[in-house]
Amino acid sequence: MSTVLNVENLTQRFGGLLALEAVNMKVEEGEIVGIIGPNGAGKTTLFNCITGIYHPAEGTVRMLGTDITGWKPHQVTSLGFARTFQNIRLFSKMTVLDNVIVGMHTRTKTDILSAVLNTKAKRREEKACEEKALEILRIFGMEHLKYEMATSLPYGPQRDLEIARALASNPKLLLLDEPAAGMNESETESLRQTVYRLKQMGYTILLIEHDMKFVMNICERIYVLDNGRLIGEGTPDEVKSNPAVIEAYLGKD
Repeated sequence: MSTVLNVENLTQRFGGLLALEAVNMKVEEGEIVGIIGPNGAGKTTLFNCITGIYHPAEGTVRMLGTDITGWKPHQVTSLGFARTFQNIRLFSKMTVLDNVIVGMHTRTKTDILSAVLNTKAKRREEKACEEKALEILRIFGMEHLKYEMATSLPYGPQRDLEIARALASNPKLLLLDEPAAGMNESETESLRQTVYRLKQMGYTILLIEHDMKFVMNICERIYVLDNGRLIGEGTPDEVKSNPAVIEAYLGKD
C-alpha cells in the first residue's frame, strides 16, 4: 500500500492569525480518511493548502512522493487530485452529462486545431468521453437524467453530480468538502453507500464532514483539528474516546 498524500508540518497564517499550526497527516492508497473539528478549526484551510488554492507559510505537501507545495490548482489537478466544495459549483447552463464531461478536461488530448477541423480523432475522443461520463453517472443511478439541466435536479442529486464530475478526472485522491451538508437522513445514507462503493472500486478518499454519524460509519481513520492544531487521530473508536476531542466538541465539565 502506497502513501497517496503526505502532509508534513503544514502551517498557514493570514496576517496575524495562525490558521494551521504544524499539521501532519497521511492518506494511504484505498483508504477513506476523515477530517473533523468545530467550526473555524481550519479544515477547509487545510484542503485549500493541499489543493493549491493557498500557498502554505511552512511545511510540505507530497502527492505519491512528489513535493507539490505551492503548486497552482490546475497543476495539482493534473497530477491526480479532484475536489468538491462546501457550496455546490455546477455549471448551471449545462446538462448533467456535460457537467461530467467537463471534468475530463485534464485527461483529453485533442488540441484546438483538431477541435476546429472536427477531425476523426476529435470525434472519437468525444465519443469515449461521453461513454465514460455515462459509466460514472450509472454509479450514482443518474444516467436517466443525462439530458436534464444540472440545476433542475434536487439538492441531493446535485451533490452527487459534483462528486461524479470530480470522478471524471480519474483522480488518485478524491477530496470531498462536507459532501453531506444540507442532506436529509435518507440522502445522507445514500451518499454513505456511494462513498463506500467508490472505495470498493479502488478510489482513495479524504473528506471533511460535520455529520458525525456519517464520518464514524464510513471513515477508517480520522484526524481532528481544533484552532488550527491537530488534537487527535486514529480509528473512529479511538477518536470518540479521546479526551482532547471530547473537550473540543463539548467543553470542559
